[in-house]
Amino acid sequence: MLPMLGRWLAAANIDLYGRLPFIKPDEEAGHRNIYARHWIEVGAARGSDIFTTVSEITGMEAEHLLGRAPDYVTPNGLNIERFTALHEFQNLHKTYKDKINEFVRGHFRGRFTFDLDKTLYFFTAGRREYHNKGVDLFIESLAELNYLLKKDNIDVTVVAFIIMPGSTNSYNVESIKGQSIRREIFETCERITKEIAERMYANIMEGKIPESENLLSGEDVVDIKRRVLSILAENQLPPIVTHNMTSDSTDEIICHLRSANLLNNIDDKVKVIYHPEYLNATNPVFPIDYHQFVRGTHMGVFPSYYEPWGYTPAECTIMGVPSITSNLTGFSNYMCKRVGDPEANGIFIVDRRFKGFQEAKSQMANMMWRYCQLSRRDRINLRNKCERLSAMLSWDVLGKHYVKARNAALQKVFEMSTGVPDFYNEGL
Repeated sequence: MLPMLGRWLAAANIDLYGRLPFIKPDEEAGHRNIYARHWIEVGAARGSDIFTTVSEITGMEAEHLLGRAPDYVTPNGLNIERFTALHEFQNLHKTYKDKINEFVRGHFRGRFTFDLDKTLYFFTAGRREYHNKGVDLFIESLAELNYLLKKDNIDVTVVAFIIMPGSTNSYNVESIKGQSIRREIFETCERITKEIAERMYANIMEGKIPESENLLSGEDVVDIKRRVLSILAENQLPPIVTHNMTSDSTDEIICHLRSANLLNNIDDKVKVIYHPEYLNATNPVFPIDYHQFVRGTHMGVFPSYYEPWGYTPAECTIMGVPSITSNLTGFSNYMCKRVGDPEANGIFIVDRRFKGFQEAKSQMANMMWRYCQLSRRDRINLRNKCERLSAMLSWDVLGKHYVKARNAALQKVFEMSTGVPDFYNEGL
């Protein structure tokens, strides 16, 4: 069970875990007009034969807010066969990174001054819970990372994606136009390349050495100039959001990006793209499925303030993508007990339980900065180490906790109905 009251308190920017022993659940639920729903949860927790939570941190929360500690902790597993790529997962990273590269080329046309071979893709994604999902901390850390990379003149560009649904009308004109221009340029290059190959082939078959000045026709030169002009005509900054928002003046993410001066300025080392809807392959601007997108990125960032488990960093792990999470998530606490050095294995954990916002921001910015210093070989090694952890997140491993809880519930019901212990099932 996940206490609803805890989610509401965390979203209200209350120090949930620091104040937990002093919170009066009924009073807080009444203030937030969720008293009836809260007491349904209290009744379900206290009246159940066996009470479970997905993590120890949620169990601690449930004990204070619902009045009962869990009998068992049942972590959420994943069907890793769905994501298994064996030795192919590094090749898949390159394949889907190339797809992201094409989108980035179109999005930043006219201001495309960075080298894609020296570009890293970071992202965060999830439900629209701005504070609980740590989007505020992510944006602030990106601003500090931008400062650090510029100060140290690091020859790396970070493109940070925020994939989170928002209230939108449609794609904005600039996003559609950018991808349209990119496709036109690509088609022009393909056509001219084919014609050049045909001219070279004809010359060679005639026993002539092709002259470079004769490979491009006058029509080709005109077409190339048109495409260059279509890029140079752009004199505004690339958009920080791909859609028209119903009210961008009140959208938390857009307002925060603006206040942090993350506006895709030409000298910024950190560029941002806010995509306010979930990804899928039928997307007219960014046609890629979410799991393909994840494989193509370099790091997932999920510094949640409230996260009973944390599927997003778990999915990153089984796909061999390093991630940043916080010590307030069930996932990080589970992994810390089973992995000696999580960071050395691609799981970076920022302290949000015992550090304030500013300290956590600097800690996370430093984590991302250190990752930016890694060589390509180091990043490959880290992805390999990360992917090797996937087995411990499989339902084959985690399902046993659910079996234990179920057997305990059956035994309790049997004892209550018969008045005698269920000796036959004690060993299950």
